[in-house]
Amino acid sequence: MEGSRYELQWPKDGLFVDCFAHEIMNYRYHWHQDSYELNILLHGSQAFCRGMDNLVLEEDDVLLVEPGVGHASFAQQPNTRALVLHFSTSAFRPYVKKGFALHFPDSHGPDSGWNDATRRLVRFCAAQVYRAASEGGPFARLAAKAGMEQLMAVLCARSSPQEARALPEQEEQQELVRRLIGFVEAHYAEKLTLEDLAAFSQYNRTYISTLFKNTVGVNFYEYLTRFRFQCALLDMGVSSDSLTDIALANGFADLKSFSKRFKETFGRSPAEYRAQLANGPVMGRERRYIRPDDPIVTQKLDGYLSCFVH
Repeated sequence: MEGSRYELQWPKDGLFVDCFAHEIMNYRYHWHQDSYELNILLHGSQAFCRGMDNLVLEEDDVLLVEPGVGHASFAQQPNTRALVLHFSTSAFRPYVKKGFALHFPDSHGPDSGWNDATRRLVRFCAAQVYRAASEGGPFARLAAKAGMEQLMAVLCARSSPQEARALPEQEEQQELVRRLIGFVEAHYAEKLTLEDLAAFSQYNRTYISTLFKNTVGVNFYEYLTRFRFQCALLDMGVSSDSLTDIALANGFADLKSFSKRFKETFGRSPAEYRAQLANGPVMGRERRYIRPDDPIVTQKLDGYLSCFVH
C-alpha cells in the first residue's frame, strides 16, 4: 500500500474533506481558497510560515490555517511528519448569517484561544477521520463524518469564532476570476500589471482590481507574488541555477527585491534557505504521502484515540 490521500464528500451538507499524513521537507508555498487546513505535527520539528508569521511547531502541536492565507512548512529534523485535514468553509454555512464565514482565533502559542483540552479533542477527532478513511469498510464514511462533525463542534464551542464576511459567490464573477487567474499563472514570469488583466478581460482596471480582491481574498499583486514564490521555491529545490537566475526566471525584478520579500515571508534569506536544503532530501512537485500503517503514524493515532476511549 502506497502513501495515500483520502477525499470524502457530503455535498448535501456542504462538507468536503481531504486528509493525509505526509513527510515535511522543503517549503511548498500554497493556500486554499475555500477550505481550512488543520495541521497536526506527529513527529519531528516544523518551521511553519503562515501569512507573515513564522512559527516553530513541535510534536503534537496543532495549527489551524484560515482560508486564503498563504503558508508553507520546512522540516527542522529528519522524518518530520504531519497529519493534515482540509475541510470546506461551506460546512459552516447553516450556522452563520448569509454571506458570512467563521474566523477562528489563533490556535498556536501561549496567547491563543485554545487550551490543552481543546487540542486533545481536536487531535482525537482528526485521528478518527483519518483512521476511518484509511481503514475503509462499510461504516467508514459514517465514522469519518462523525469525527468531522465533532471536530466542527469543538472548534465552534471551544474557540469562540467570529463571523466575517465571506467571499462573493456569483458564478459569472467566479468564472471571470478563474480566467484571470489562468492568465496570471500563464504569464507570471513576465512584467504583469492590472492593465494587462484589464486588456485581457475587456473590463476596466478598477473593476478588475476590486473583483480580484473581493473574490480571491487578496489583491492582484499579492496573488502574483504568491504564485511567483510558489514556482521559485520549487526551482530552488530542484535546480542548481543561481538565485539571481531563479528570481528573474520567476518574474521578480532582481535578486534584491526577491530576497527582501522572501525574508519578510519566510524569516530567512534565500541563501540561508538554500543552504538548509543541502542538509536533507528535497521534495519536488509531488508531495510525499505516508502509508497509514507507518509505525510513527500508527503510534500517534493510537495515542490520540486512546485519550477518550475507556
